Amino acid sequence: MQKRILAGIAGVGLLAVLPACSAQKQSVTEDVFTTARTVQTGSEPELQKTDALAGQATRNVAIPLLQVEAQAIYNRMINYITPDEELAPKVAIRDISVFIDFPAGSISVNPKYGNNRAELTRLEEHLKPLLQSGNGGVKKIRITGYASPDGSTKENERLAGNRSIQFKAYLLKQFNLPDNGLVTVAWVGEDWEGLKRLISESDKKYRDRVLAIFQLTDDPDSRRKQIRAIDNGAVYKDIEKSFFGRLRRMELTVETESQIIAANNPQLIELVYSQPEKVSLTDFFRIASLYRPGTEQYREVYELAAYTYPSCAVAQLNAAAAALSQGDTGSARYFFNQVEGDRRAYNNLGVLALMEGDKDTAAAYFRKYAAQNPRLSRENLRMAE
Repeated sequence: MQKRILAGIAGVGLLAVLPACSAQKQSVTEDVFTTARTVQTGSEPELQKTDALAGQATRNVAIPLLQVEAQAIYNRMINYITPDEELAPKVAIRDISVFIDFPAGSISVNPKYGNNRAELTRLEEHLKPLLQSGNGGVKKIRITGYASPDGSTKENERLAGNRSIQFKAYLLKQFNLPDNGLVTVAWVGEDWEGLKRLISESDKKYRDRVLAIFQLTDDPDSRRKQIRAIDNGAVYKDIEKSFFGRLRRMELTVETESQIIAANNPQLIELVYSQPEKVSLTDFFRIASLYRPGTEQYREVYELAAYTYPSCAVAQLNAAAAALSQGDTGSARYFFNQVEGDRRAYNNLGVLALMEGDKDTAAAYFRKYAAQNPRLSRENLRMAE
């Protein structure tokens, strides 16, 4: 009996999906109706009695039939992506720029010189929280030293390198860090690209003339000479005053492992809805895993993830799948468009086409999906064809 009931449910489900029925399918419908009446009466004599009264007054008595909505069928055809790699601990990267003043020719870090105290205090405010163990721990700190393009190129490279090394020594001592490779050093020397960017973004009257020199030659000494010649050195003096101080700096790139918070943490879940831009992609996925795919909560979390991280294909694909599960084909197509060409979308694009009544396109997508999941591809092809 249980087997017959299940067969009846499956038959009605197929009728709900397919737009047209042949004579053979109609005979299947009669079997389904018979099954439904058998379940209702619970005995064969009652069933025969009902059939015997066909065409008489009792024919207007309503007989409940098993019904399955088309959406329930579609939902069984949809697949979701498990973001295994995205759930792994991630390395977060924080860039910090510190503008340190040095006396001419000096390489020592002097907190009392110029604006150094304010800059070093700002560095501590950014770096100290990252060094605390509660934030997953700092994995690497890279220091890159930059010099302004005044003086000679060779001297500027020497100063940038030595100042970077001295700044590393200051950092190790100030924050009690081990000298075991945690902190590494590099230097650029003269930051001509930085100068070019600053001048191009400025409203200086000489901007176009100086940028033309950048286009004509890459040689630093030639650039310096030609810029010095503009307006008898007045332009070079203004550049030195306006921009050089912003080029002499130490840039720190701090890598930390993302902090793991329990996915069911109420504060984290609240943050997803109130300030999603503060929630990491990993945490979005972990929170979504608390809900069953196809539920409204699952859809909301993945939609927020998709809007917050538009470049994440997994978020877009699962947001599209969740929209399909709610019958929202418009939203599903929007999310699919964000990852156009992604092979992982083939199956659900087939479901979308089927929901929109395009069986041929649906079948084509299901066939293309066979290389990824042959079983689901075959099952969905049977539904479409």
